[in-house]
Amino acid sequence: MSTIKDVLSAMREVLLLADKVERAGKLLSEMSGELREQDRRLIRLETMVEMAGNQARLEDGRGGK
Repeated sequence: MSTIKDVLSAMREVLLLADKVERAGKLLSEMSGELREQDRRLIRLETMVEMAGNQARLEDGRGGK
């Protein structure tokens, strides 16, 4: 009987571990999506800063002549 209990206990642990891995995978997928969105937003901000710097340089060049 002890062997059967050990097998059942091991199977239970495997099922619990599989559930934890599945939940971690879902969480990782969500985090990945959020990270992609943050990356897109950062790129937009970098582009805006770069454009503003270029605009300021162009205006300084015209104003100095």
